This record gives sequence, C-alpha cells and structure tokens, in this order.
Amino acid sequence: MITGRLADVQVPGLQEGLPDLIGDGGALSLCGLWGGARALVVAEVARALRRPLVVVSTTLREAEELTADLRFFLDRDRVHLFPEPEVPPFQPVSPPLEVRAERMQRLRELRDEALKALVLPLHALFRRLLPPDALDGATLHLYPHRIVPPEQVVEVLEIGGYRSVPQVEEAGEYSRRGGILDIGLPHLSHPVRIEFFGDEIESIRTFAVATQRSLSGPERVGGSDPRRPDGVTVLPLSEILLSQEARGLARERTMEKDTPLLREAVEAGRLGPGLERYLPYFYRRTVPLWEYFAHGTILVWDDPDQLTAAGGMMGGLLTEEYARQQSEDLPSLTATHVQWTEIHAALGSGPRINLHPFGPAPGHEGAPLVFETAQIPSYQGRFGPLVRDLDIWRREGRAITLVAKGWAQAERLSEVLRQHDLGASLSEGPPVAGGIQIREGGLSAGFHFAPLRQTYLTEAEIFGPRRAVAVRRTKIREARPFAGFEDVKLGEVVVHMDHGIGRFHGLRRLTTGEMEGDYLLLEYAGGDKLYVPVDKLRLVQRYVGADGAAGGPPLDRLGSTSWARAKERVRASVREMAGELLRLYAARQVAAGYAFAADTPWQREFEAAFPFDETPDQVTAIQAIKADMERPQPMDRLICGDVGYGKTEVAMRAAFKAVMDGTQVAVLVPTTVLALQHFQSFSDRFAPFPIVVEMLSRFRTRGEQQKVLRGLRDGTVDVVIGTHRLLQTDVRFRELGLLVVDEEQRFGVGAKERLKQFRTEVDVLTLTATPIPRTLHMAMLGVRDISTIETPPEDRLSIRTTVTRFDAEVIRRAVEEEIGRGGQVFFVHNRVESIHTVARFLKRLLPHVKIAVAHGQMTEEALERVMCDFYARRYQLLCSTAIIESGLDIPTANTIIINRADRFGLAQLYQLRGRVGRDRFRAHAYLLIPREEALNESARKRLQVIAELTELGSGFKIAARDLEIRGTGNLLGPEQHGHINAVGFDLYCQLIQETVRELKGAEQEELVDPVLRLPIAASIPETYVSDAAVRLSLYRRLSVVTASAEREEFAGELQDRFGPLPPPVEHLLAVVRLKAAARSLRIREIDARREVVRIAFSGAAVVPPERVVVLLRAMGGALRYVPEDALELSCEGAPALDRLVKIQALLDQLGEPCGRTAGGS
Repeated sequence: MITGRLADVQVPGLQEGLPDLIGDGGALSLCGLWGGARALVVAEVARALRRPLVVVSTTLREAEELTADLRFFLDRDRVHLFPEPEVPPFQPVSPPLEVRAERMQRLRELRDEALKALVLPLHALFRRLLPPDALDGATLHLYPHRIVPPEQVVEVLEIGGYRSVPQVEEAGEYSRRGGILDIGLPHLSHPVRIEFFGDEIESIRTFAVATQRSLSGPERVGGSDPRRPDGVTVLPLSEILLSQEARGLARERTMEKDTPLLREAVEAGRLGPGLERYLPYFYRRTVPLWEYFAHGTILVWDDPDQLTAAGGMMGGLLTEEYARQQSEDLPSLTATHVQWTEIHAALGSGPRINLHPFGPAPGHEGAPLVFETAQIPSYQGRFGPLVRDLDIWRREGRAITLVAKGWAQAERLSEVLRQHDLGASLSEGPPVAGGIQIREGGLSAGFHFAPLRQTYLTEAEIFGPRRAVAVRRTKIREARPFAGFEDVKLGEVVVHMDHGIGRFHGLRRLTTGEMEGDYLLLEYAGGDKLYVPVDKLRLVQRYVGADGAAGGPPLDRLGSTSWARAKERVRASVREMAGELLRLYAARQVAAGYAFAADTPWQREFEAAFPFDETPDQVTAIQAIKADMERPQPMDRLICGDVGYGKTEVAMRAAFKAVMDGTQVAVLVPTTVLALQHFQSFSDRFAPFPIVVEMLSRFRTRGEQQKVLRGLRDGTVDVVIGTHRLLQTDVRFRELGLLVVDEEQRFGVGAKERLKQFRTEVDVLTLTATPIPRTLHMAMLGVRDISTIETPPEDRLSIRTTVTRFDAEVIRRAVEEEIGRGGQVFFVHNRVESIHTVARFLKRLLPHVKIAVAHGQMTEEALERVMCDFYARRYQLLCSTAIIESGLDIPTANTIIINRADRFGLAQLYQLRGRVGRDRFRAHAYLLIPREEALNESARKRLQVIAELTELGSGFKIAARDLEIRGTGNLLGPEQHGHINAVGFDLYCQLIQETVRELKGAEQEELVDPVLRLPIAASIPETYVSDAAVRLSLYRRLSVVTASAEREEFAGELQDRFGPLPPPVEHLLAVVRLKAAARSLRIREIDARREVVRIAFSGAAVVPPERVVVLLRAMGGALRYVPEDALELSCEGAPALDRLVKIQALLDQLGEPCGRTAGGS
C-alpha cells in the first residue's frame, strides 16, 4: 500500500475516488474536464499520491499542450515531454541531435525516478529502445573531488558519440588539453570545463562559446543530477552506443547484409545518418519504453477511446511502412517496434486514470467522476466586455487567475487592468477568492472550474487565438563572432593593409638572429613570399568579396603600386558616398517635421495584445523609434532583422502611434504578395480598434482603387499598404505622418528617388531582412540611424534540417506529413530548363496534391499571380527556383525540400531554409543530394559542412557573414560592390569609419607601430596550445590588445582554457605591455639586443622635453640622450628579462605627468 496526502485533496469528489488507485490495478475515470482543467485535477492526484505519472496523448500537439498545462500546476522542472524522433521509421535519416539527446535525458530521469510526470504522444510507445543497463553503463556523473581518470571520461564520451575537436563550440563536442576537459553537453545552455589534478576532479564550471572564458564557479553549473548541483551528468547522444561490445555485435549480425553506412560507422566508431534504424543489431535485446517506468507509476490515458482507435491504426501503418521498404538489410519489425496489442496488454491493467472529454463509452470500468467545468469565451482584445465579466466574477467570490506567457506580458496586462480601475496582483501563490491574480505560465486554454469556484483565462481568451505553446526549446548557445581572421583556412586569400591581397599558407617557426618566433606566411603574385611577425597580425585581414565569396581575386605583386592606387580609388568613392549621407542627415536635423505626442492608453492596450514577450532588441528598437517620432525633426531609421524576428510588430507599433495622433500611415512593399501579407497582419492586429486599413495593388479593381484613393484624400483611410502604386502622382494623403518601407533595395531607381523626397518631409521607417554588419553599423553612427534585431523570439521552434539522398519515398512522406497537418510545401529546383520535368514527377508521385510552378523567367504579373495563389492556399506545393530565397513570408508553408543542395552555397541554403519555421508547428528542411558516388571531392566536402549546420551554431558563421555583406549593398547601394571586391570587406569598413570621422572633423591620430628587438623567447608554444588555428586566433587577438585590463583579461583566459602560463607566454604578455607603452609614447623602435638599449622616438613623439631632462638628471649616467630623438639606457650585466623590466620602468616614467618625481632605474 502507498500512503498519500488524501486529506489534503481540495477537489470535491476526488478524495473518494483516489483509494481505487492505491491498489496495483485500480482505475479512475474523470469526465467533463475542459481546457487546462484536466491538468489541474491530474496535478492534484500527483501531489496526493506522491507517485510518478506517465500521461499518454494521441498526438504530439496534444501532448505538448498537456505538458505545458501540467507544468503550470506542478513543479515545472519535473514535468517533461518525451519527444518523438521526428523522422519517419525505417528511413536513412537520423533525428536531430537535440531530439536524440533529449530522449536520453528523459530515459535517464525515468531510470533515476526524478520525474513527477512524463507526457508522451502515443507514437512513443511503439518504438523499442536500448536496454536500461546499456544506458547505465554509458552514463557518468561527474562532480568535484570525484576520483575518475580523464581517460575514462574520454572513453565514455567516445562511446556516447561525442566528437573530439580543438575548441568546443557546439553540443556533442569535447576537447582535452592536458588536465582540462571541455564538453558540450546538449542539456546545458553552456559547455562545461572540467579541471583535473591527476585523477581527481578539482573543479567544474561552465564557459562561454564566444570567448571560451569560464562563466560560473562549481556551485552554479546546473547539471542534470539534482543530488549534485555542483556536478554534471554525461549522457550518450544517441540510443546507438559505440562500445567495443556493441560494435562487435553489429559487425557480427550484418556480415551477410549490404549495409555500407552501418559498416563504415561501426569501423570508424562514429554515428552515421539513419543508424538508429539498425538499433537491434547493437544489443542482445531491445525493450519497450515501459521497462523504464518505476514501480507504482500511474498511467494517465488522455481520451482512451481515441487512443484505442489510433493505436490500432498506427500499428497497421507501421506494418505497411515496413513492407514498403522492401529491404532485407533492416532488422525485423518485431525487433524495432511493438504492436498495439502488446501495449494494451502491458499497460491496460496497472493503476491508471482515464480522462474522458464527455463520458466513458459503455462497458468502461469504474464509476466515472463528472466535473462541472466550462470554456471561457474569446474577448478578441475587447477590454470593455472583459473588464465587465472580471468584475462580475470577482463580486461572485470566484478566484480569478489570468495567465500570461511571460512576465513582460503579465506586467502589461496588470497596467491595462489598472487603467480600467481593476486591480490585479502579480503572484505565484494560490488563487484567492474574490481576487484577481496574474501568473506567468503556458496554460493552453482557460476554464471555469465550478467545484473550486476558480476561473483561469489565458491570452487566447483575452486577445484571440494564439500560437500553440512550444514546450521544447532549443538550448540556445550564444553565437560565436562571425567569421574573422581566425577562420581563414590554408590556401585562402587574405588582405595585408600595406601589401595587398595574398594567399595564406599558415604559421611558420623562424629564427631571426638569435631569436625564434612564429610568423604568418603569405604568398603573392609571382610566388613572392612575405613573412609577417605575429605581433603585426592586426595588419592582416580575411578577404571577403561583395558577394560573400572568400577567395577568387587576383593576387597583388609585392613592391608594385597597384595596391596603393586601388586603396585610394576606394577611399575617394567612400568619401563621396559618406558625404552625401552626411548631407542628408544634416538636412533632416534642420527640417521642420511633426512631433508626435506621448503614448496613449490605447497604445498600451494595443501593445499588451502582442502574444509574445518582446526580445531585448525589439524593445530597444521600439524605444528608439518612439523617441525619433516625438522629436520635431523627420525620422529616418533603418530596422535590420531576419524574417520572423519581429520587425513587422515594431513597424505596427509605430504606425499605431502615428494614427493615434491623427495622421495617416503608408506601408510600401516591393511585391503584391508582401502587400497581401502586411494587409492581413495589420488588419488582424488593428481589428479591436477604430482604425481603417486598406490596400493598393495591381490585383485591386479600378473601382476598389478609386475608393481607397478617396479615403486617403479625405482622411477616412488611416493605414494603406501598397506596392510602388503608392508612389504614383494620383495618390494624395490628407495628412501623411509615417512612411514604412519594406525591403527598399528591391525597388527601382525612380522609386528610390521619390523616397529621397519623403525623407526630408515625413517620418520614414525602413525594414530589411538582410542583416547589416556590426562593423559597418558602428562606422555609420551619426550618419544613418540603424536598429538591429538579432535575437530570435524565445519560443521559436528550431527548423529540423535533414541531409538525405534523393529518394521518392522520402519526398512523398515529407509532403504528405506537412499537408496532413494542414501546411504547405516549397520544393526548390534551381534549373528553369528542367523545372517542369520535376513538377511532372511530383504530380505523378503525389496525384492528390495541388502543385504550382514558379521561376524567374515568368512575366512579373504571372509570377505574382502564382505567389498570391500559393499564399491564398489555392496550391499545396510550390515547385520553384531559388526566387523564393528572400522576402517571402508564408507561415503555413513549414516544409521545404531543396533538390541538389550540393549546388547551393551556405548563405543561399541559410536563406532558403529561413522561408519556413514561422508557424506553431515544427518546420522541416530536407536537403536532397544525389548518390555519393556521383559527387566530386569538393562537393562532398561542402556537403559535410552542410550536414553539420545547426540553428545558431558555428556552422552558419560564414553564411551569416556572407549575408551581412549583402546587407552592405542594401544600405550603401550596389555600386559599392566593386570597391568591396577591390580591397576586401573588412578594410572597406575600416575606410568608411576613417572617412566618416574625417568628414565629421574628428582628429585623426597618427598610428605608430613600434619595432621591438628583444633577446627573449616570446611566443605561444605548440606544447601549450597544440592546434594551429587556435594559436593563430590568440596571436591575432593579442596583436590588438592595448589596455592593461585587456592584457590581464587575456592572461586570465589563457590560464582558464589551457592551464598555468609557461615562460614564453609570460614573456609574450610582457612584450605586449611594453609595445602598448611604446605606441602611446610614439616610440619608433626599441633595440635591446645589447647591454645598451636604444629607444628611438618618431617625429610625432608626445614626451615633453622637460620630462626627459628630469629623468636624465635623476638617472645619471644610466640614461643618456643621443641625436635623432633617441635615448640609450645602460643595462650592463643585466640578464635579458631584467633588461625588459628596466625598459618598462623607464617607459612608465616617461608617460607620467610632469609634476611627478622621477625615480631611479
């Protein structure tokens, strides 16, 4: 018998029913529970009985909603969803790393009895799994002071599928450097750094990917073992374990089978795509999920009648799917899956709760408990009726809880209710009779619960239907900085600021004189070689052209004047372009514009209706726009951000503010499809308010257009969305206050000239989906007002990306699954001459699917008609070339299939993939490639990169960089592309920054780069940092370090990442300090190779003569002045290191204010 807290049960009637569950075979039927009421009652059962729950729903979406509801009423950290693999069974495709790792995490928690509730879709019960003892053997709990050899940890990581890398940047990677082990664990937001002393773990801490620096001490790691919060649990990345025993079994069982991918993975000890379908070959037995359930677990069946019907159907579909494969290489169906009859037999007799939405079918066991609950009506953002009902319910003594998705939204709701004289508290406590509280959470739907006199309302009831709650979120790792010099590979092109474009050939160890050091080897035209000392690395930059291509330009010739001429041509063009921008900026500052009033109460209601918490970037952009609008000068602000990152919401808030002040708003878009999208978005958001939104485009009839034009003239139309039709002369406004321009770079020259006129007359807000480089953004400060939105919405589901060979069955399944959930599909084939052949193939494969074709050789009107029809859902699949790459936002299209993905660049794939993933469903991207033997070596390497792409990881850093450079053209005009190609993107941005400073009258400092000739070994030895790319990155960063704090920070990072500093590194840091001091004093050269050290100043030296005189007197014969602005310091008998200390002391004294007393040497 299990004792519970039955006396504490608050739900009337439930207390009497619970004893039936306490036995081993009891059942309890609960009926009439609407919305989140199911979770409220189930949570009450869990608290009373103190037994783990496993909740089974028919579909993944129902399971996600029930998980969110249970998290609201229970401990959210101990309620989880068991994720589906998200790939079709038996296909040569692996689940994403995030899903594989999360499944392992949930199995571990079941094994450790660490869950209060596990929710799973019915599908999850069908798949067989690795046996629990195998998972136990591949799990490692690590915590400070545990004795475990680092070699044993590495062995467990290898068995679990982790990859050894020089520097951890992604989940599933590890890096060992002596006694330091870095691991990217999928369940943590940051990777961990484990420091060993021999075989004892000294410390465990997290570190940042971007900086590689530690973030937390041992007490704040946040691993998965609640018993050791200062430790971490290492789990395998997949159900396939790569131990010697498992690999031996797989090898033995597949000797007679044609399984090249499996054999390759087994021999290499590496996970391969689709390996999971061979799971039974790796174990002596596989098990159903319920073998992981703890004794006494209570099963909760969500709608048993529906589950029974679905279970029988799923079993039949599995049998059909297996037969369709016609493969003798696959394990038997009984080895990979169980049938519904087995599930029902195993789980149909234990303690269980049956949730019936209406009532049980005749013959169901046990008398049902029927609850009086009711749904909440939708108020659609109308606060008047909502406030009236809340007041009535409060007076009736009900306990009212409003549920917001985030605290920012909760505070907005509280503010709106306060404006309506209805007080509400922000509270996490229990509901109070006659009170209104606002809680943060993810409840799927509100309800009245009569037995407890409680009422719950969610944002769906308050504002109208909302996107479904996303239960599982990707662990967002902070992105590394975009590809810089440290990402240059051997043979790629680089730019030396003084010598031009050359080819990178790696680091070389050279001896000059008596000293050994590291040098960068660059090759120029004619085979000329240039060795660049690592302390001059700041002069060398990665070459990226205007089209994002890292390579391709002709090499310069050392000693020629062509490079200097090219730089001067670019500088002249940049000066002209920046001058024009500065003139426009200055004209706006003196122009008389319209100063909008502060926000109104309606503005706050409008903003409260936004269904998500704003990202920090959105908040910053909105604040900047409102400040611009409230100033008397015309606004001209550019908003940059990826599709789906919230630019439209920012624009709508600006538009609402303008309308509230009695002015009109025009939204200008480049295509009819975008006009339709914005018209629908604005109409939906503005619906609760008396605001008239209209549209002007070629698909409106002449009569409709005339009606809109009259409304603009007489002021009855508040907001108009339109294409370039808005710029024609017959369009006149009564009082235009704000112009919003979407993707200005896609308009023609005439339209852009017309927009220039607007910029000095009304407030202009420009939106672009192409990111702008941060370096360029900083260079343009004071020339163009720019806001960037770089943070993705927090609950945005990541896009599942699968690289697979072209297979009709994979295509059919992908399309049918998307259409089956009410979505649409993009099929990208980037060859116009064969696109109709591909479309015919798709029609034969999918005869029931409505298919349209779109490509760039169609007339503009025909293309727009097809796009609009697809947007209106008249077609289910669009077979298209890459013209859908940008500017298309169709939320219902959530699967994209890209044929011959090996022919696309990373940047193109990134943008194509970005066409999906903005609806409530998980989006999928399938990258189709031909059979491997048809690929050449370079294509195969490129595919390897594509296969490793992750949502926000380092795989996209080059693609993101390429996109930024496209953004340069959007901001500055395509005519600048040739200049970017001439000198490379980084130098181009530097020239802009220098030119803008010059035109604004800022003082230009003369840069002095001192030459140091020192008799000490100052370097980063290979024995300390073994990876050449990492060493190069460190040298590059050190070459631009100037401040003392930066130097100390760098030293701390080296100790953190690589251990105690060896003498050559300490010397290197001392040299960096000396060089920084010499640069600030305008010292040209320090030669310390002899006992008399020579210090030569440049012509622009900043040391006052009186300071030198004071030091000469104070130091006697140890310091003397020599002609040509030089000092000689006597260091007779001093070892090399002591000489360095003496030179540093002298430079410190030279840099002191004149009033200070000089000390001796």
